[in-house]
Amino acid sequence: MPNLNFGTLVFSNQKDYYIALGAFCNNKAFSISYEPNKSTGSYADAYRMRKLSTAQNLIKPIEDAIRSGNRINCNSYVVNLIEHHNFVQNGKAICGTLENVLKTVPESYLSDFIEGFTKSADINNNSIIVYEAENIKSTATSLKKTVVPKSRKTVSPIKSTATKGKTKHDYIKEHIRNTDIGERGEKLVFELEKKKLIEAVRAGRISSAENAVEWTSLEDDSAGYDILSCDVDTKQKIYIEVKTTTGNKLTPFYMSEGEIEFSRNNPNQYRLYRIFNFKNITAEYFELQGDISLSTEVQIDAVNYKVTIK
Repeated sequence: MPNLNFGTLVFSNQKDYYIALGAFCNNKAFSISYEPNKSTGSYADAYRMRKLSTAQNLIKPIEDAIRSGNRINCNSYVVNLIEHHNFVQNGKAICGTLENVLKTVPESYLSDFIEGFTKSADINNNSIIVYEAENIKSTATSLKKTVVPKSRKTVSPIKSTATKGKTKHDYIKEHIRNTDIGERGEKLVFELEKKKLIEAVRAGRISSAENAVEWTSLEDDSAGYDILSCDVDTKQKIYIEVKTTTGNKLTPFYMSEGEIEFSRNNPNQYRLYRIFNFKNITAEYFELQGDISLSTEVQIDAVNYKVTIK
């Protein structure tokens, strides 16, 4: 387990530690330098981390550490980057390439590191293009609802994607690709729900559509659902989880323990929209309602296990 307390920089958990590591690895978010102050007779030698103007979406431990001039003065943390995360000092400049820093990130924290790296600043530049997923040149611009499919064959348990031989580059590509597809699918559902409620207002079925639809996962991806909307018949809030694939209607999908638990705790208001054939101009989706763990329309297989030392 890494040290979490560096004085100026303090992390409450390993998740934040690796999110921050991703941010400091992004050279469009931070620059890190060595200042040989002793040679000028002023202050002691020091490392400086500077937040750049393009930095964004930084987590609280980083924001709390920033001082005047957008600087973070934390020698011990920079030493930690060099000793444990393959950052290299070249003259006065200190940096870590994505490829080399990735080698130091445990598999269980890869997604956190990627989150910190991709969200801390715009990364659409040639230096990281090798890590971007294959481009999906065309994706759906509309949705068509269909019935829940019936599989004609026995469904085998889903195998974990963390298979032998997969490199961390593969995880980067897969994560970015899945995130991209997922967000595009959520956007379509968000627009679909807004249109549905506006039409319901015009038909006199509900009084107002204002603030009735929220894209929750943009602000909080741990809420247990993606879109907050309204059932025009019951007038109740509904919580929509969106799962998107470019595959067909029988393509298996993954749910977190938190998502399953949320459906269990909110069975009357929970909806799961499964979007498929997403490469088509008009994608299709079917809807599952209620507690997913009790659904007779799907088979759930455990692919991860939590192991605790007794």
